[in-house]
Amino acid sequence: MSPAPAGSLFISPPVHPVVDWPRVLPIVVALPAVVILAWGLVRGRLPPAAGVAGLVLPIAAYGLGMLMLMEESKDVRFCGSCHVMTPIVESMHATDDGSLAAIHYTRGLVPTAEACFTCHSGYGIWGTLGAKRAGIMHMLRSLTGRYNLPLELDGTFDINSCLGCHAGAATFRAVTAHQDPDVEQALLSHAMACTGACHPAAHPEEALTGGKAPS
Repeated sequence: MSPAPAGSLFISPPVHPVVDWPRVLPIVVALPAVVILAWGLVRGRLPPAAGVAGLVLPIAAYGLGMLMLMEESKDVRFCGSCHVMTPIVESMHATDDGSLAAIHYTRGLVPTAEACFTCHSGYGIWGTLGAKRAGIMHMLRSLTGRYNLPLELDGTFDINSCLGCHAGAATFRAVTAHQDPDVEQALLSHAMACTGACHPAAHPEEALTGGKAPS
């Protein structure tokens, strides 16, 4: 029996009717700057206060635009727009590949719109900065073709991304292996990773090789 057609709830998840300020603010700040600069072109000169505003407002608009770009880069669609990452994003939708990414994504255990960023950003403000830095390097490598398949992480995966969500869960604490002092110390010191030791890989090997079967 074929499944019932999905309604609008499943096509477009409900959102709160609020102003999307990261998108609106750069425009709000840029418009006065355009008016002031146009005024200066027509008059040939500007009052000192208007001249300062004409200088400061474009800089502020640029800064706000960069913040918007950084916020938009958290979106899974942004990650999937790179052809190297496309197979990885596609594999997250699979319900039978057994990878941790697919398990978390298909069960709604991570925000579906920001699934990649959630797991790869570590924990806290420094994790966010590290993820942004790594993302910029990924884009540069994609643009210049300086990447190797299968894809590898830059250094050791920060398991604080895992512990930040799971360490406080009762089901996590109830696992006998997690109560072992040696295991706890190995996890806290990052000597042991969650994937590969007890849990499956984050992504299937085929996805890390650009969508091709590993040789």
